[in-house]
Parts: sequence; structure tokens; C-alpha cells
Amino acid sequence: MPSPAEHSLPRDPYRNLVLLALLTLSGRPPAHDLLQRAHRSVTAALPWGRRNPRAHEYPRVRRRVLRRALRARGTPRRTGLRITPLDGFGTLTRALAPLDGLGPAARAGFALLRIERLDPEEAAALLRSVGVADPERALDEAGAVPDGFRPPDPTVVRVSGRGAPPGRPLLLAAGAAGLALALGPVALVGSAPPEEPQGGPVSSAVTATALTNGQAWRESFRLDLTAWHARGGATGDDALVHEAVAAWSDRGQAPRDPRLVFAGRVDGREVVVLHDAPWAARYTREGDDAEVEVFPEPAEGVANWPALRLSETAEGTRFLLPPWVTEAAWASLGTSEDGWSEAAVDDHGVTGPLPAGEHCGTGPVLRLRAPDVAHGQPYTVIDLGGPSTAHLGYMPPPPAEIRRLGPHEVLDPEHGFDLWGEAACAGDAPRRSVVAATAWEFAEQELPGGGTGRWVCVRYGTHDGGGLARAVLVARTGEGTETITAGERRGGWECSNLDRQVVAGTWWQADDGRWHYLAAASREVADLRVSGAVDGGGEGPALAVDGPRRGDGPPAGPVTVSAVDVHGDAMTPLTD
Repeated sequence: MPSPAEHSLPRDPYRNLVLLALLTLSGRPPAHDLLQRAHRSVTAALPWGRRNPRAHEYPRVRRRVLRRALRARGTPRRTGLRITPLDGFGTLTRALAPLDGLGPAARAGFALLRIERLDPEEAAALLRSVGVADPERALDEAGAVPDGFRPPDPTVVRVSGRGAPPGRPLLLAAGAAGLALALGPVALVGSAPPEEPQGGPVSSAVTATALTNGQAWRESFRLDLTAWHARGGATGDDALVHEAVAAWSDRGQAPRDPRLVFAGRVDGREVVVLHDAPWAARYTREGDDAEVEVFPEPAEGVANWPALRLSETAEGTRFLLPPWVTEAAWASLGTSEDGWSEAAVDDHGVTGPLPAGEHCGTGPVLRLRAPDVAHGQPYTVIDLGGPSTAHLGYMPPPPAEIRRLGPHEVLDPEHGFDLWGEAACAGDAPRRSVVAATAWEFAEQELPGGGTGRWVCVRYGTHDGGGLARAVLVARTGEGTETITAGERRGGWECSNLDRQVVAGTWWQADDGRWHYLAAASREVADLRVSGAVDGGGEGPALAVDGPRRGDGPPAGPVTVSAVDVHGDAMTPLTD
């Protein structure tokens, strides 16, 4: 076996180790304790009191985790805490479905090859050292797993319960392990919704309850829709509310314990918003025409909360703001730095009509502030056409440090407002409900012939845990600004905290008519290469390779872009 000194430490050792345990254990029942067993396998193998092993310790800890997972029997001891998937065990089971038919050894082999990136000889030696009789066969079986399979992140979870676990502590650290500990259930990210409840029409006995205390949110640990009190001019109209509940039931998704969020007349229509976790519904009626839209409940951030869409007319869109938001302004992407305007908000928390879709089909951007909650600083959300707004964020390029608290709010040009104005025009957002939109500027370069190229990865995260990552080049020269989409990927972790290592490239024509192939990679790049129709390379983070002097279009023939980071790992390409 290789000596420990030959191994470098992964970017997130704890996550790698829990993935190894999770995948190895996933072939054995019971499924409801899978995450619990995986985390305990790792914490039991770690050096006492530490969240991560040091580089020289990592291979030894990995071997312990693997041995424990392969020899696991029965159900672990119950502790004061429970670790469960954010979106239910059914979603976790479906996410691991590509491993169906593989035994524990083959699943472990998959993790060693794909997650740990060991070569087959190293993986076979490690499997043999923990008692696997035929490691070569296990690795052969692991090779049948589709290349596109990406296992779920086992450190983004829900932690519930009280007290500390007995014996060796279960290490919980938001920075190192992606977990959080609280007195009640905590959802750390917008979770994918579980299966929609099916059933016939709701019983006439099912009615919507209403929270009437407008200050109830001050006593709530969870600032989600359960903390919104019922607002609107028709909260006392029982007939209207029951009509909305019945309409929701007619969709075959009978709510069991609906709560009233809003009821009132908006833009000449009766509007009712209901909540029955993990779903919400908006019922609208105008004359004899009525409709109901059922959607996943909005995702709540640590210090940012979405607004709900109430009405759309030719005049604009009205939103219902969270009850703790007391200041609101709006702007359209593409406007000048001083383009913010105060938003009119009535006593029920409903905004005046705000212009929608004015800039490449997006917007408006809302700048909201809740002085009495968290840090009380403004945050930004954007209307992307969904039932609720999406958090709008920006991450600056090197040499700026990675912001551990998450993206900056998009308040001004320094924090990405002008860049978002360009990047938003590079393509549409996903059609599914978007909970977060982040422009991550990962590199800058001087353009051949003069000008500046800003490389940005726009990531849209959706309610179902998926999303879209799009690499965009914003090229600014004396002739103006051009936005080019270099490539995109749907699903996966690209351009998130789970995978910051990306590379992208595209053809670009300078003002003098000459074509150049431009490429760039994120901050930890050690080697950047292009090959095919053009060839070139360097240490990065960006390069430009000369192409033909003239032409109506870019040169024919494919170009392959590749990069390796400082750890020796291949970076994820985002190219068409």
C-alpha cells in the first residue's frame, strides 16, 4: 500500500470520509439510520476531539472508516441527536439508486475510485487490507456505475433532538462538516420537496388555521412560513378561505393541516395563500374564473427570506413581504448605480406593482431589510418568474478571499450589480422554482488587443436540489461589452461550495477581426491547457491562444479545455 506521506489531504476530508461510509453502508438495511451510521463511523475513527485528520493521518483514518463500514452490523445506539436527510429518506434512496445491485465491497470500491480518486491498484490493496476477499471483482463491479452518477452530499442534513450523544462526541461543525446543532429540526439549505401528497378531495371538516399575532415571529425559532401571521383584508372571510382549501384538494393534493398566510383583494382578484409544509398554494379568483397553483414552500436562508408573488398585471408584479421586513427598495438589472427606488408597501406587507422582466426577462431586484433579525443588514432577492423570489448573490474573484458566510448581497457595482446586469442576459434561468442565484466571478484576464474579460459562473439552485451552472465571459473593449456563454451543466455541484474548481473556454473575436481562444480556471489552478483546433497552456489562471486573423465565425473543430488544481485533481470543465 502507498505510504501516508504520498497522500495529500482532500479539500473536505470529513465529507469524503462520510461519503465513503455512506456508500459502503447503503446496501444494508435499515435505510432510516443510514446517515446516522455513516457519521458515527467517521467520528469514531477520527482522532479524539478533532473534526478533520491531518494529511499524514488521513489514510489511516480512511482505513478505519472503511473497515467499520464493511463490518457494520445491526442498528447503532440511539443518541440524543438524530441526523436525517433534508428532504426525506425516499429522496436519499432514489439518489443512491445507481448503486442498486452492488454489494458493500463494490460500493466501497466505487467510493475509493470516484470519490477518493485512488488508482485501481491502491484501491484493491486497501480493500484487501480490510478483509475483502476479491477486491478486483469488487472494483470491476463498481466500474459498471454510470459516469454521470454523483452521490448526494451527506453533510447537508437535518439535525434534530436534544442533548449530546453518549461516549465519543458526534462532531458537528458548520464550517468543517456542513452540519448544525440546534434544539429543534434545522434545515440548512433549501431542501428538495418530498413526494406530493395524493388523495381525494379534502373533508369539509378540514379548514385553514390562522396565526393572528403579528409579533409571533419574535418568539419563533424558525423564521419560515410557519412564523408568518395571516394578513390581508379578507382573513375573516371563511367562505373564501374554505373555497381555496377545496380548490387545493381538487388538485389531488389534499392538504392535511393548511395555514392561512394571506387573503385579500389584489388587482381586482381575490387572492388566498395557504401553507401546509412542505407545500404552499396560491388561489386566485376573478369573477367565475379561478385557479390554484401548488408549489414547494419557499426556502429560508440564514439572514435572507423570500417574498411571495401575489399578482401579475400589465402594471407590474406585487409581492407579499415577510412580516419582519420593514424596508424595501427595488431596481432593474442594467440600471445605473443609483437606480434603487423605494418600494411602496401597504399595511398588509404587499408591495405596489413593480416592473417585471424589464432586463432580459428578469427582475425586479428587491433590496430588503429586517433590522430586528440576525445582523439586520440589507439583502437582495430577484424575481425570476417563480412563485417566490430567489436570493441574489455575488462572489468576487481572486485576490479577494472566499467569503465563508456565503455570497455578498448584490447592492452595488462593487458587489456584482453591474456584472449581474450582463450575466443575466447570457441565458434563461431554469423553469423550476429557483431558490438562489449566484454570480461567482472566478477569474479576470486582459483581452488581446485591449480590454478586460471577466469570467463568471452563474449558478441557479432549484427547490429540488438541482440547478444549472453556466460559465459566461463578459468581454469589455473600446467597442462595447459582449457576453458569451462558454458552457453550462445541469445538476451537479459546479460553482457551489461543494465544487469550486472549474475551468471554461470559448472563442472570442477581437475588435481587429482576429479570433482568439480564451480560457480561464478558478483560483486553485496549477495547470491550464487547451487542445484540438488550437493548442496552448500555462499555469493559469487564464490564457489566450491566437486563432485565424479573419472569418465570419469561429474556426471549425472542437477544442478541449482542461485544468489541474494545486492538489493534482482535474477541474470540472464548463464548455459546450
